[in-house]
Amino acid sequence: MIDSFVAAPADRLEEAYQRLVGALWRDGLPTERTLSAVPHLVACLDQVDEVRQGHLAILLGLLAEVEYPAADGKVHSAVRAGLDRYLTLWRSAPKGQGLSLALHYLLAHFPDDRRRILAVADELGLEVDDRSRLDRALLRFDPDDPEPQIGRAFPYPTAWEMDESERAHDRAQVKSLTAEQVEAQWHKDTRTVLGFTGARAYWAVRHGSPAPIEPDSLPPRYPDPPEADIDIFRRHQAAFRCPNCGGGLEFRPGSARCTGCAGEHRITRGMLDFTASAGGTDGADFLSQLVKIPTMAHFIESKARPNFKRLCGFTWDGPVTAAFEEKLIAELVRPVEGPVLDVAAGPGGFTLALAKAVGHERVIALDLMPQMLASLRHRLPQVPAVVANARTLPFGDGTLGAAMCWNGPHAFLYEDTAPIFAEIGRCLRPGGTFTTYSFRDSEDPIYRYFVASHHFPQSEHGLRMYDLDEFKGWLADAGLVVREESAIGLAFFITAEKQAPGTRG
Repeated sequence: MIDSFVAAPADRLEEAYQRLVGALWRDGLPTERTLSAVPHLVACLDQVDEVRQGHLAILLGLLAEVEYPAADGKVHSAVRAGLDRYLTLWRSAPKGQGLSLALHYLLAHFPDDRRRILAVADELGLEVDDRSRLDRALLRFDPDDPEPQIGRAFPYPTAWEMDESERAHDRAQVKSLTAEQVEAQWHKDTRTVLGFTGARAYWAVRHGSPAPIEPDSLPPRYPDPPEADIDIFRRHQAAFRCPNCGGGLEFRPGSARCTGCAGEHRITRGMLDFTASAGGTDGADFLSQLVKIPTMAHFIESKARPNFKRLCGFTWDGPVTAAFEEKLIAELVRPVEGPVLDVAAGPGGFTLALAKAVGHERVIALDLMPQMLASLRHRLPQVPAVVANARTLPFGDGTLGAAMCWNGPHAFLYEDTAPIFAEIGRCLRPGGTFTTYSFRDSEDPIYRYFVASHHFPQSEHGLRMYDLDEFKGWLADAGLVVREESAIGLAFFITAEKQAPGTRG
């Protein structure tokens, strides 16, 4: 199998590589052939060209990981035996290209050799983000550390630029965890760092140097949303409904009152709150608590989102730019009469594009996290914001002219996507459109593994993306017919239209 990979012509290389990987590694686990094959893989590094060296380094990294978090497994030790060769290759590999990034991924598995590896990394002058990931991957968990650095692995540890009050919040959350929870989160963070490093390296080995990652937008670091004239809600009064009883709402300064159950819902700085507890996390998960940091919106838009869309889209060359997304939103969102809802609007980077396309007076922004909407309100003071769960939209049947969930469906728990689409379908007027941008699962088991290695608040057991046929089936079940569909890499862009009762798509 190794010889077949070594001898494969260029047009059959990927096929031969997948066969080799499948013989030695399956969904993160070794096969019966793995241990005996490792020395031969290491020896092959001296016999093949740079492209094949990159492929082999990725495979050796995958094998070094199969026993994690065990530190002394037989397979890990066999891979580690080639350390001197890996370091020599890394010194001579072209910086930022496939082989160098693949060796970076491989070397990130050897914390016992931390000093040697970081010394070479410093010789090579790694970029800040790469150096940060490598440094974190090479740390062992210390159960006696009074302030373990957990929950801040993506997209790289030093991206989390928190002030002292935020760090105090962070420390308090860590102290609320049990020792077992701290250790479990540490290993999730390590998996996340290795997954990101491996995903980018795997793309680079196959396609060339990744493009630099630039912020999509720069929202305010400390948002200060203005108080709002109640008229920004009143102009949409006909669409709003109480999520508890379905009654209409009457808007007054500071609150919205239900005409049915007489429930009161607070309005603060242009944000109408339909949640019992802001954020809805109830302190259950540490990563969810992190989104309560005031500067989180700035972090997401400037650091996390640009990296996330490259990771999940397999688009490390950066074709899905902010300008491209703005243009697509303007082309795809086609409202009929009624408000236009931005679901999971986040910090508002693409609510801005939506407001440009349809007019700010038509837009309503909805998100579960008030920290996100505070940034949005700062940037779009004429747009009303709603703090609510998308599973129960506070709008009447057939009251919305269009809806958008841009780079957002994957923020929901996987099993919640279908009912959220059903809610959107319920609220749309016939002929109104629902426009969305999300990602599908890779068919490549290696890349799928790298994505699944990421642990976020909504995916604590590993990140999954969608089966596209199932996704479109949920849209159909919600009465939505796909009218526009395109894809770049694993990213897909869909606009579906609400059908009138009794019509056929």
